[in-house]
Formats: sequence, C-alpha cells, structure tokens
Amino acid sequence: MKPSGPLVTTFSIVGFDPANGDLGVAVATKYIGVGSSVPHAKPELGAIAVQAHANPKLAPLGLALLAEGKQPDKTIDSLMADDEGRDYRQLGIVDAQGRPATYTGTQCEAWAGGMLGLYCAAQGNMLLGEETVQAMIDWFTSHDGPLADRLVDALRAGEQAGGDKRGRQSSALLVVRPGEGFRVYDDKLVDLRVDSDPKPCLRLRKLLDEYYQVQVRTPANEYVSLTKEMVSDMQLALYRLGRFTGEFHGQFDEMTRNALWGFCVAENQKERWSDNDTIDPRLFRFLVDFADQARQ
Repeated sequence: MKPSGPLVTTFSIVGFDPANGDLGVAVATKYIGVGSSVPHAKPELGAIAVQAHANPKLAPLGLALLAEGKQPDKTIDSLMADDEGRDYRQLGIVDAQGRPATYTGTQCEAWAGGMLGLYCAAQGNMLLGEETVQAMIDWFTSHDGPLADRLVDALRAGEQAGGDKRGRQSSALLVVRPGEGFRVYDDKLVDLRVDSDPKPCLRLRKLLDEYYQVQVRTPANEYVSLTKEMVSDMQLALYRLGRFTGEFHGQFDEMTRNALWGFCVAENQKERWSDNDTIDPRLFRFLVDFADQARQ
C-alpha cells in the first residue's frame, strides 16, 4: 500500500559538531518549501531528516525515542516497525553523541540510498546517482568550521555532483543549540529556508552569509582602529547611499558618525556599532560592498 503524505524526493545531510554539541540538517529538492517537512532537530538529543513519502509524525516520535536513550539505528528500527509505509520512507538521524544512522525503504524512487560518515549521515532519493550522497559525506568529513557552513557546503557539493534528477527548487538549513535561538531563545541557532528559487542551494549559502552579518557578533578585541583611508572609503560609500553630504577628508567627524549610525540602524547592524574611533571590520566591509552593489 502506497502511503499518504507528500512525496519529497530530495537529498539531505544530518550532522553533529563535537566541539560545541550543535546538531543540524541541510536539505534540497525539486519541490516547494522543503523546509516545512524534512528537517527536525532538538538540542542535546539529535537531528532527523524525514523524506521520500514523508511522514511528519516520525520526527517527534524519533526524538522521543532518542530521549529514552535509544541509539539512532535502533530508533529507526522502532519507527519502521510501526509504520505501514516503511517501504516508501527515508530517514537520516544523528544523535548528540555523534552516532549516525540512515534508512531507505525498498520502494523509494531510484536512485535512492544513504551513506554514513564521521558525525554525519547523508541520503537521497530520485537522484541522478549515488555520487550526490557520496559528495556530501566527503565534503562534511574533510572540512572544519561551523556546523552550519559544513552542512550547507556539503549540500552544494551534493548538488554539483548530480542532485535531484528533476531539477532544483527549494532548500533549508536547521541548526540547534541550547538557549541560542534568534532573540526568542527557541534553541534554533540557524533556521533558514529557500521555498522556491532557480538556484536554491546557492541562495541558501547567501542567506547564511546574510544571517552571519546580522546575528554573529565580532569580539570587541577584534575591532580595528579607523585610519584616514578607511574613513574616506566610508564617506564615499555613505555618499553613494545618499547618507553623507560632506567632504571626503578622512576625519571621523560628527557628520560621518551620524551617517554611519543611520546606516547601522537601517541595515540591522546596530550590534556592530562602536562609540569610539574603532570599527568592526565586518561592518566596514559590509558598508563598502553594500554601496558597490547599490551602484550596479
């Protein structure tokens, strides 16, 4: 019996970062709004990707089993034992100890399958071939850095190796960490979705970069002293944006300071503001690039 539920033919990777306990999922597909159904994660428990003929009930049930102490492979066994649609399901799980597991039902549309790597599991169905899954594993296990970056870049590697044989449409990224939700402390360190785009994995990468620009703070000891040349570049950039009407004299005077503050308020950069003659280098680069893009 073919199960009910949306057919999410897709590729995904679940991963764990032993350095800080982060857990996450990245996923892409030729299907609208994949972020609403596939990625699930709970800090200190695990991350789960639910796809193929996706049954959304499997994710909370799986997280509950992980909370009881079941290992990911045993969790999958328990979930599939009670699921009449098991032959059409696909799952990827990694727990808070970094143990991965993957499952592909016998009736998932070819190419379909999954692979395991250190602290990760990748899986996909209706793919051009197994190269997509292998590329995700290879990228994740051979690169360092924040989990969000490794997941998204692994996803892009999978897409470049083949991806969904029908094409591209949506993607999503979910990374969780206790008490680190965006302003509301919901444990979602990163929760980004591209519901429909011709290049969803590339757009997801750009969204993550934009997220870092707004959310990730630079330590105060990494701020740099403003030079005359930097201030001149800032004044030119602010002039191009219609925020500065003074001379490009390289002095961080009140007019320049007020123009920069106005830019920070408008572009959600207030957390990067400095009350002295130093600047967050990320803010400086963002301002100059923003002005350059505005001219194009």
